[in-house]
Amino acid sequence: MEGNGGEAAAAPAGGIARRVDADKRPPQDLSHLRWLLRIAGIVCSGGGAAAVIAGDIALSRPVFYVLTGAVFLALFVLTTILASLSRTAHVDVERRYRARLFIRNLELQDMAMRDDLTQLFNRRYFFERLRREVDRAHSLQSPLSILIFDVDHLKSVNDTYGHKAGDVALANLAKLVIKCVRTSDIPARLGGDEYGVIMPETDKDGAFSVAKRLQRALEVTPMYEENGASLLLSVCLGVSGFPWGGDSVDEVVQWADTHMYAAKTSKKRDADHVPSASGERSHKKG
Repeated sequence: MEGNGGEAAAAPAGGIARRVDADKRPPQDLSHLRWLLRIAGIVCSGGGAAAVIAGDIALSRPVFYVLTGAVFLALFVLTTILASLSRTAHVDVERRYRARLFIRNLELQDMAMRDDLTQLFNRRYFFERLRREVDRAHSLQSPLSILIFDVDHLKSVNDTYGHKAGDVALANLAKLVIKCVRTSDIPARLGGDEYGVIMPETDKDGAFSVAKRLQRALEVTPMYEENGASLLLSVCLGVSGFPWGGDSVDEVVQWADTHMYAAKTSKKRDADHVPSASGERSHKKG
């Protein structure tokens, strides 16, 4: 299922990694240039002073004294300004480097908790976040709900339409899930054809409303279209939450799994929903 999607996602990930490696190169150290310019200014000033004194004693020419002093004073001011500018440039380069590295690290962290195909959160992040949300719900005595579902007959979709079409269908399903939940919810792909959503501050009624909204959207939204034919996916959902579904992560997830498998075994599909043994539903446009 994920062959094509995984390879497509691997390219930008590698590009970001290469850019991060490049950004890890420290900015050019300009401190040696700054100190060189300062030393040059001091040497020039000292040499100018010595020349002025020698000229004044030997030649007794006030004009020579004034001009020479002015030249070396200007040189000293110039080197001081250049040293200051080089220091400012060095600080700016270092600041930009740190900002780029910080952004790249955030991107890599985000990639580590995303599913390549769907760009939803992955299974590891889902359960890490669920543990935090359950602890938070315990502390604040606030409601928490989760939604777990899997796609019906995904294998037959792959066999009929091909794995590339299956990947497209799963990615489009992820987009539909995002549309059906709030921005504060945490949608994730748990693996294969299984998805989950964490819904903080959501009670039992709210969780079932989200489940119904997703079911209705799936009934009218094709997940894949080709040559005038469109593919509608169906899912089996399980809803659970705290405290009505359990007091721990394991209990909440087990309740949702039980609910999902009960829906799977009791689900009745009439002839209109099962046109062939493959189990997928499709219709022609027109």
